[in-house]
Amino acid sequence: MPFVNIYLPSGFTQQVKTKISLSVHESLISVFKIPEKDYFQVIHPVMAEHLIYPDNYLDVQHTANLIYIQVICGPGRSIEMKQALYALIAEKIAASTPVSANDVIIVLTETGWENWSFGQGIAQMIN
Repeated sequence: MPFVNIYLPSGFTQQVKTKISLSVHESLISVFKIPEKDYFQVIHPVMAEHLIYPDNYLDVQHTANLIYIQVICGPGRSIEMKQALYALIAEKIAASTPVSANDVIIVLTETGWENWSFGQGIAQMIN
């Protein structure tokens, strides 16, 4: 855990997709203290006409480089940890790709440990 979905414009190169993926993963390691091998992500390239967004929302300007990141994780992180995670993900992506921090939308969903299986039909996170 966590499980990450990344929705991004289909025109992004593999190098940019990899940098976005690593930015998210490295941020999760740093802030949420997840193990390095806890790396479960799906990257969803989306045709531009299927990415729907306003030019400006909550005083944040958006461009055609907009990406959506969905983090599904177990419960227990503080609001401060979540805020730190969002900030670090946006910072790392903006520093290593053509995507600005304004174009990084993150949604985090917490789900109970009984809702996870990492193979063999076993809920490994339940003691």
